[in-house]
Amino acid sequence: MKIRSRSRTTLLLLFTLLAGACASAPESASVIRTVFDPPQSGFSNIMVISVTGDYASRGIFERQLSQAISGGDVIASPYYTVIGRNPQLTRAYLDDAIAARRFDAVIFTRQKGQEQEDLAPGRPVGRAFDLFSYDYAELNRDVRLRDARSITFITEVYSTATRTKIWAIETLSTSFDSVESLINEQVFTIAGQLDADGLLDR
Repeated sequence: MKIRSRSRTTLLLLFTLLAGACASAPESASVIRTVFDPPQSGFSNIMVISVTGDYASRGIFERQLSQAISGGDVIASPYYTVIGRNPQLTRAYLDDAIAARRFDAVIFTRQKGQEQEDLAPGRPVGRAFDLFSYDYAELNRDVRLRDARSITFITEVYSTATRTKIWAIETLSTSFDSVESLINEQVFTIAGQLDADGLLDR
């Protein structure tokens, strides 16, 4: 009887732990892959840039995504720790950071529709967006992340060796409760997709 009781207690404890783990895991955002030209091997020295939200939420996103993908041979650095507090995004700062820290890739996240075509006619936006060839001054403005029914992030990976976009996804979150839960969901989804698609040197 004691053995059965102990086994039952152990099973109950395991079930409780598993249920707690499932409850604490973030939801996954919906993913649409828009560019996929993977490198010969994964990247190991990565700079993470976010221009979604205000500077506080951008910093949180960069830090959480950097932590989520770091490990093994991969080191990821938030842009704000490389450039400084409330960092501006310009091609000059980007080039200086890459040269100084020898990053082999840049992960760049923005909110869908955040860049504005009418500010510079002929400059590519949307899926043709080009981080290395154009300045997008409007991305340095605060964009408040409000509770909403849906929001889409665009995340792109650029190879610094070729200065080209090799991977991009759109991640849709719906009915999130707070900015914190939105960031958690997006980071969880983006980090998982980066790993699944072989972009990280594991």
